[in-house]
Amino acid sequence: MAGPSIKNLAAGDLSAVARVHCAAFPKSAITAFGHEAVCRYYSWQLLGPHDAVAVGAVNEQELLGFCFAGLFNGATSGFLRKHRAFLLGRLLFRPWLAGNELIRTRMQTGLKLLWRLGQRPLPPPPRSTAKSFGILSIAVSPKHQGSGVGSMLMLHCEAAAREMGLTQMHLTVDPANTQAVTVYERWGWTRAEEGGRWKGRMTKQLCP
Repeated sequence: MAGPSIKNLAAGDLSAVARVHCAAFPKSAITAFGHEAVCRYYSWQLLGPHDAVAVGAVNEQELLGFCFAGLFNGATSGFLRKHRAFLLGRLLFRPWLAGNELIRTRMQTGLKLLWRLGQRPLPPPPRSTAKSFGILSIAVSPKHQGSGVGSMLMLHCEAAAREMGLTQMHLTVDPANTQAVTVYERWGWTRAEEGGRWKGRMTKQLCP
């Protein structure tokens, strides 16, 4: 049987992307808002004003994992601004979400972003001045974790970064997720401390 292959994701793949995300990150804030909210989040990352790649690992039409990476322009603020009415509606029908500390924190951050940005249009992606290729989200379906799918996706993104002429990558991980941190360190990522403390940002230097 042939192994998994990498494909560029399209709008028709978003429902499968949402299923993998919800399975891989059951406690994330966006997962709590439901499948449709996750679809809308990744639709913005796929179709928004970004200079990025969205790829999936597939095997016999099944999406095993995915990665959204590159240069993002308003990955969070643009999504919140575009879908604020939908998200507020979800809160009205799911009032218990406001009692979740993680979601409450994300809401406060989102409101601050919207207040600061107002209705100003997003500028074009700053490709010419950007120096670091970001991994926005990488996820593997729980039943396929440990099979090499994550490594395959990451290697593809590293190649994409090189094609864009970038020599550094960055991502953010929950410091409490020691399993993920260990995997990233095994892949050559290092912790980037801020003010003598590590808050979850990691970087990787790419060889030309």
